[in-house]
Amino acid sequence: MSTETGNGLTRRSFIGKVAVASGVLVLANGLPGASINTAEALDGSFDYIICGAGSAGCVLAARLSETGAKVLLIEAGGPDNSEAISTPVRLIELWRSEYDWAYRTVPQKHANGRRIDWPRGKTLGGSSSLNGMIYVRGAPTDYDRWASFGNEGWAWKDVLPYFLKSEDYDGEASAYHAKGGPLHVQSKITPHPVCKAMRDAAIEAGHADNPDCNGESQMGAGYCHLNIKDGKRQSTAVAFLRPALERPNLTLITNARVLKVEIENGRATGVTYMQDSKTHTVKAAKEVVLTGGAIESPRMLMLSGVGPKAHLEEMGIEVKLDLPGVGENLHDHTLLPVIWEASQPVPPPQDPGLTVLHVQLFAKTKPDLPEPDLQPLGFHVPTYVEGQDASVSNAFTFNAGGVRPVSRGTLRLSSADPDAELLLDPNLLSAKEDVDALVHCIRLLREVAEQPSMKAWVKREIYPGPDAQSDEALADYARSALVTYHHQCGTCKMGEDELSVVDAQLRVRGIDGLRIADASIMPDVTTGNTNAPVIMIAEKAADMIKADA
Repeated sequence: MSTETGNGLTRRSFIGKVAVASGVLVLANGLPGASINTAEALDGSFDYIICGAGSAGCVLAARLSETGAKVLLIEAGGPDNSEAISTPVRLIELWRSEYDWAYRTVPQKHANGRRIDWPRGKTLGGSSSLNGMIYVRGAPTDYDRWASFGNEGWAWKDVLPYFLKSEDYDGEASAYHAKGGPLHVQSKITPHPVCKAMRDAAIEAGHADNPDCNGESQMGAGYCHLNIKDGKRQSTAVAFLRPALERPNLTLITNARVLKVEIENGRATGVTYMQDSKTHTVKAAKEVVLTGGAIESPRMLMLSGVGPKAHLEEMGIEVKLDLPGVGENLHDHTLLPVIWEASQPVPPPQDPGLTVLHVQLFAKTKPDLPEPDLQPLGFHVPTYVEGQDASVSNAFTFNAGGVRPVSRGTLRLSSADPDAELLLDPNLLSAKEDVDALVHCIRLLREVAEQPSMKAWVKREIYPGPDAQSDEALADYARSALVTYHHQCGTCKMGEDELSVVDAQLRVRGIDGLRIADASIMPDVTTGNTNAPVIMIAEKAADMIKADA
């Protein structure tokens, strides 16, 4: 008899950390059951080994297992069976929970020496089980720019079919939208009244009314497209992995930390991982694919001896390949809370199946820019940062958002211990352009707050506050209150220059049988939330791998 655990996986019988579903070995904590032979999953051989069951890994596992190939998917976190994951309105509960890697940057020199929290999903579905469920593809010029760096096959005309391949849109099919794919995209919502006021006020301020930022243009105000279906989160674990686990050729291991990729004579031959303090080595007949995201994929590479030679030697790691770009080009979108006290009681969330952040605006600091560089994001709750006075609870936030960052930083190991804290230094706000964009965005949001629809809700501005009027004062506020937009990327970038880590086929340069398919390969972050682009990257990677096979 099958059982379902939240929005997790269908399981039939269990032993310890192993569950069997249609002959598939699936690891799950503390569930009693019948005895089965786990030797193959622990120390066996597969065609493909995928390291990380996150936004990309779940997609890749589903697509590669379609071919009948023998696929192993390894995840450091556990099952995604919490109602806090499946219930959209509860997303903030997930940060700093057992489902979060809970990374922190090193003190940021240009952000008042603050350490910025970087939540990332540590469970099936990865950050698609932890994020705001916003579905944004980015601007066509993003991908044309990628192609201009020598990445043939990554222009907008090349990637749009992969967005459409995944999509199950709740509206009509068109040149921009498809129906019937695994991933549900919800565009029809009943907004919270404060979020509705934000959208209406932005239009009153002269911004376009744009109900579809994934259509002909990103510009303007509208409600977010969301990966929600029937009031439940549509992570990639739910949309892609869960159905695929019915296949007997797909094996999933959870609570298993990849220690390194095994490399022999310039080729990836398998992976060594740890589970329950025991190490196991599994072999890959065809390829190993890293899908740990912008933070864990470069860590896995460096622990395997692939990365900047001097740094690896400093950490006492045997150098298999000097690849200086690993851990470079780290960057993130910037988010800055602009908070108002409400003049009337803000209603509680109306719908547990709707996230508290569901209104956005795409805008430009200069009209001649090729794509928007601002993406303000509205919450109908206050989002105070550490150190701010959080005593006013009847408040709401329209965050300033910068989505074309210039600042770049690095990711480095602090030790050869895979559990040691990483040195994450995105060098936030080091570029004046990034500070100027946030200052511009605050002023834009203040103008929106002056419109009739928002004035009905605004009592007073709490942060930055009425005393912050000059550019310098607003820049100081940005440095004091900057947070992440949860869109880290770029640490194993795709390209042809000396700091490129993968080529246009996502193959790690200098190592056969090893690819990376996640946000780390982005040369530049896309304009908007990154989960949809990561799913596209995995879809495209699956076709590349199939073609090579």
